[in-house]
Amino acid sequence: MRGSPLLRALLAFFAILALGWPLRELTGATDAPRTQPKIEAAAEEQEISLKLDFTALPRAVKVLHLGKEVWDETTPPASMERTLQLAYPEAGIDLQLQIEWPADAPLAAVRVTFTDPTGETHEKSLWGQGSVDDVVTFP
Repeated sequence: MRGSPLLRALLAFFAILALGWPLRELTGATDAPRTQPKIEAAAEEQEISLKLDFTALPRAVKVLHLGKEVWDETTPPASMERTLQLAYPEAGIDLQLQIEWPADAPLAAVRVTFTDPTGETHEKSLWGQGSVDDVVTFP
């Protein structure tokens, strides 16, 4: 063996120490103030139109928005429309539909026609037998 093991250990120690300082500066915490995450303001309530068209007459229909019931009908007609005041964010809206068809009714559908505050119309369909509890999302 050539050289002193103690000298080699000291050289290795100083090399690691020399690399440690820049690494600590790059990965260490800074004293700079943290920026707060941007919190979106709650969307204001706007007037929207919602129309429901059924292929078979349901026994009951409920429409919920953010867990709150906004429309409830028992023995509704085959087609119905209502204007609702709902918070409408830019990202869109989720509406939960709970529909009960008679137990002996065949496979049935509902067409949900949604008119947003800008006047644009969107359509979605739900199919079911017996009862349906589903969420429809509109942009």
